[in-house]
Amino acid sequence: MIYLTGDVHSRIKENWEQKISGNELDAAKRYLEILKRNKLSSTLFINGKCLDESPEKVKELLKYDVEIGGHTYDNFGNFGIIKSYINRKLFGCVYGSKRFQKKDIKKTKKAFENFGLEMKSWRTHAFNSNRTTFRILKENNIKYVSDLIGDIKPHGEKIIHVPINIPVDVVTIAYGETKPENRNPFASCTKGRIKAEEWFEIIKKRIVDNEKNKIDSVLLIHPITMKVLDDFELFEKIAKFLFKYKSGKIEEFKLN
Repeated sequence: MIYLTGDVHSRIKENWEQKISGNELDAAKRYLEILKRNKLSSTLFINGKCLDESPEKVKELLKYDVEIGGHTYDNFGNFGIIKSYINRKLFGCVYGSKRFQKKDIKKTKKAFENFGLEMKSWRTHAFNSNRTTFRILKENNIKYVSDLIGDIKPHGEKIIHVPINIPVDVVTIAYGETKPENRNPFASCTKGRIKAEEWFEIIKKRIVDNEKNKIDSVLLIHPITMKVLDDFELFEKIAKFLFKYKSGKIEEFKLN
């Protein structure tokens, strides 16, 4: 079983991908159109602010076979480097204090309710959650959270953790010309990253191995990253590869 997920953000200050591509909800629609052609379900984790500020664009997404999950209200209010550092030191994660997390999760949930959606699943922006986050999510009746990365078995009772077990695009692929002025996070000169086509080969191998071992594959592929990378050319190939597998939404996940 394939669980394909994507994250969609409201405006992030100084985000270079958004400067190139524009509104992430537009990229999300292109993403879903490709999935529809390949008969694939998905889950998009979206900032609550998107529902408040761009309800018509979000309604367009619901025409597809997609679940909408929570992704904080507005990326922690675009914390700066200093605030993020302090939160890591004091609370163990960028998301910050219990008070701030509680307020943000409730605000996100309220945005979903005002829009007419139930928020059943959650992914914290940049995976910056901690045990406090999970307790607050439980209190707010969130059933699924997908914040963990790696070969971790899905687990949980009142809240089910669905870890991402396939290499994530934004922390794996490299692209961009090698120039001093092009020091974006995905520039080809960035140490430790690989070319997008190599990443695709890894995806294929990992999914084939998971299927043989009866392990569900959970992917995170960002719509805006696929747009900026090559205007969805690689994503078309990924979707065609995934077509032969059964797919589902995070809210449909069942523990074995």
